[in-house]
Amino acid sequence: MSVAKQLKKSLRRKLSRLHRDRPALLIFLFHALFESEQEIAKHHVDPQQRITLDHMRAFIDYFKSAGYEFVSPGALYSGLKQDSRYVMITFDDGYYNNTRMLSLLEEYQVPAVFFITTGNIENQECFWWDVVHRERHRQGLERTAISREQKALKKFHHQEILDRLHASFGADCLKPWSDTDRPMTVSELQQFASHPLVHIGNHTSSHYILDNYGADEVATQIDGGQQGLERLLGIAPTIIAYPNGNYSQAAIEHARKAGFKSAICLDKHKNYLPIDWNSDQAFKLGRFTLWGTEDIAAQCDIFRSDLRI
Repeated sequence: MSVAKQLKKSLRRKLSRLHRDRPALLIFLFHALFESEQEIAKHHVDPQQRITLDHMRAFIDYFKSAGYEFVSPGALYSGLKQDSRYVMITFDDGYYNNTRMLSLLEEYQVPAVFFITTGNIENQECFWWDVVHRERHRQGLERTAISREQKALKKFHHQEILDRLHASFGADCLKPWSDTDRPMTVSELQQFASHPLVHIGNHTSSHYILDNYGADEVATQIDGGQQGLERLLGIAPTIIAYPNGNYSQAAIEHARKAGFKSAICLDKHKNYLPIDWNSDQAFKLGRFTLWGTEDIAAQCDIFRSDLRI
């Protein structure tokens, strides 16, 4: 890292400490949870944030020490104290490796929300972006080139993405390689969801990027995810996370119509209190992304800031 970049990051962190901790709900996004860097290096899955158990422990320790309360979806609607500060841990997609989080939830007695894409669970299929990552890495492509391809594919219809993957990598390309890249099985999800510190949210049935689609397909995806969770778990979640964080007015309107009380996007901002749960604000809650490649405490300092740095 250049000297100029180091100075810029240091200044940003110092500024973030000047104005912070206005009462708010901070929501954090995670995907895969790795045991170690060695597991990441196998490239069975797109490492995305490269978060290990050690990173997660440091993250929870930080906000516990800062006096933040970790909350579940139910606590949001029962009344957040207007002078307090809250954190919500969220995981997207439904990877089997997320079950590793249980030991930390129990150790710290904090809840977490797991947003489940039901189609991948029921079909035992990998997520398409992981297929692109592992196959292109096996072909020797660099990370930047793989990311460009993933980004370009997001503009296509979901079925067209799958067709392109099958044409490029074979009919069995969605078959998991290991416990690292596979989704939970139905029975694993059922056991996982029964834990009192585990809360389940809707992540659609097939992970369609909703702002690419019309109202009918948006409704089919949201309703399909909800019906799947009702069928598999006997529950109807009150919270949804938009796949890829992308949403449209059609997505907001259908989520409200379907009975959800809130929805999470990837707009990077704190959710200041009070939150009007009857407004569109409740259907575009902001969420931060933590990176295992950066200092955890330094990132958390910035997330706490009330300055737009």
